[in-house]
Amino acid sequence: MAKTVTHTALQKSAGLLVIADDFTGANDTGVALVAQGMSVCVQFDVTGSVVKVGTGHALIYSTDSRAMSAEDAAEKVTQAVLAGSPLSTEKGWVFKKIDSTLRGNLGAETEAVLMALDCPLAIIAPAVPELGRVIKDGLCYVNGRLLTETEFATDPKTPVSTASVGARLAEQTSLRQHHISLEVLRSGDFQAQLFALTASGVRIVVADSQSAEDLKLIIHAAESLPFRPLLVGASGLSHALAQHCLTPQTSPENITERTAAPLLAVVGSMSEIAAQQITFVQQHRPVSLIDIDVLRLFSADSDRLLTTLSAEIRHAIAEGKHCFIRTRQSEEQRHSVAQFCQQNHISRPQMGGRIAVFLGQLIQNVLQQPETKPGGLYLSGGDIALAVARALGAKGFEIKGQIAGCVPWGFLLDSPLNRLPVMTKAGGFGTENTLFEVLRFIEEKLSD
Repeated sequence: MAKTVTHTALQKSAGLLVIADDFTGANDTGVALVAQGMSVCVQFDVTGSVVKVGTGHALIYSTDSRAMSAEDAAEKVTQAVLAGSPLSTEKGWVFKKIDSTLRGNLGAETEAVLMALDCPLAIIAPAVPELGRVIKDGLCYVNGRLLTETEFATDPKTPVSTASVGARLAEQTSLRQHHISLEVLRSGDFQAQLFALTASGVRIVVADSQSAEDLKLIIHAAESLPFRPLLVGASGLSHALAQHCLTPQTSPENITERTAAPLLAVVGSMSEIAAQQITFVQQHRPVSLIDIDVLRLFSADSDRLLTTLSAEIRHAIAEGKHCFIRTRQSEEQRHSVAQFCQQNHISRPQMGGRIAVFLGQLIQNVLQQPETKPGGLYLSGGDIALAVARALGAKGFEIKGQIAGCVPWGFLLDSPLNRLPVMTKAGGFGTENTLFEVLRFIEEKLSD
């Protein structure tokens, strides 16, 4: 089946360096660039061999720093900036990808990149309007609800206690900041205000944005400044940057339809939407569902659990069934996990890390058997996706495209499974039919 793709010439930018705090976030940023025709590679380690980047290419570092201490996160992103220094030129853009629900080390990482670049100003706009994430009066809203009233506020690993972008930044940086309202953004005087604010010593500007047009206004004002500001945001701002600064050219590329093979899905996110996506698929396709009690990973029988689950997964794939592995079975688990951590003196990052490592070991154990050949691998949750990719020997990820509006897909780099299609999704993204659309993509286009 023919599919139209684009090949891009950089219109106004000499290069593009992206630094993301997790793997799925890096991919979400990269798909906007792929859509404009760029060749995009995500690298996991700054110490590894750097992908050569030229015209039509972008380099993304996934620092895996969202759950780190502020000090460690700052050091990690500083290393990424230095490693990507060939792109950090006077005419090149640097984009700091952050979570649209304000999780992670926003202040520490923004300040670290500004210092490493010796850049006078960061413009921060975490909105992703098409996914219901907007910034109004400096506050983050998700589908019309204040961030602190959503499940993201009680994230098992990186909870958020305030919906204020400025307050989240101030938790980790004392750099002067200024809030730009929608009225000012849309007034036509935004560029002049940016210049004046920079001259007055403001280092961070937080911009309201409720639509894709608002994000375009931010990019337009940033591009017209006499210097390249640091852009800090989520996939909404990266899409606006790609559309404003890249000129796409199209040419046909063929994707061959093949015999269907099952999808192996690892849903490590405990978000409500991830649970809804599995339920929707169950209503439309026969699937093998394998539940993991994450508390058992801290028991003496965790090794036996690994062996048992591996056998179950191999059996399902051998029978040609789509196989879904999930770590959430009910909403009550959030509270039971928190209680378990408190009783056993385990931090939330330690709990999340143990789950991610176990799932990485599990998938590596399953796929090392040559007879186990799924049509694709679906990884939901940034920590889970990175842990599985590393367990499979990957040092990076080549993004090829996007499915269902929020699921990047591509191939692992330097892995023995480098031709296995891999899909990644941030846990809280998508609608109830997102995973079903991934299944259709596997069944119709990419299965071996």
